[in-house]
Amino acid sequence: MKRISCIISLLSMCSLGYTAIVSAEPTSLGIGLGWSTSPYKSYSSNYYPIPHIDYDDGSFFIDNLSAGVYALNDDNQSLSFGARYLANEFKPHDSDNHKLKQLASRHSTLLAEIEYSLNTNWGVFSSSIGADVLDNSNSILINADYTAPYIKDNLIIAPTIGINWANRKHNDYYYGISHKESVRSGLGYFNADSSFTPYFEIAVQYSFTDNIATFGGVHIDKLTGDAADSPMVDDSTVTSIYMGVSYKF
Repeated sequence: MKRISCIISLLSMCSLGYTAIVSAEPTSLGIGLGWSTSPYKSYSSNYYPIPHIDYDDGSFFIDNLSAGVYALNDDNQSLSFGARYLANEFKPHDSDNHKLKQLASRHSTLLAEIEYSLNTNWGVFSSSIGADVLDNSNSILINADYTAPYIKDNLIIAPTIGINWANRKHNDYYYGISHKESVRSGLGYFNADSSFTPYFEIAVQYSFTDNIATFGGVHIDKLTGDAADSPMVDDSTVTSIYMGVSYKF
């Protein structure tokens, strides 16, 4: 979900010009609908609303599910400090697998995040590090990605490749099986270690007018390591599809 939110905002930025705008940008609001598969066994596919809020005055920003302030923000690069909602979760009742129904819930959380972005003639490079501040998962997530936007008249196509690293505590929270859960469910005890998740996304935006645009895209995550090997996991490839409309003020 995080990358979807970021790419939507990047599309908005590209519609104003290829490099970052230091001065205040037009505010963009919109709504969309997303659909996502789940890595968990016999788990229902998920439909979810996608709120689109893009506000940036050069010092403070709201980027859909994240918000923060800039420590550096010029024509080519930015460094920001903020907070981001992490939507990862597991609800036992959403699985049709009897053993998974015996497990405890895994909850979404809030990350404190530092993000650096560099805009070049060849594309946008960005990296971030985030840490759980609600003591739900004790996650530490490190991300790096590259986006190469293609702009033609009212059309923007933005393919992105990236990789995310999750620490042991993150993976153990979302994919591990405790001793108590093992006894209750019959699943084997599983202590998950850290792992990498490479991903690919292609996002598209088409502007009908100076104010109204539609957006959509496909995002694919590939779980590896202990995240993919978890007894909870049935499919290591997670696919998300989304679309929506936005209005620029």
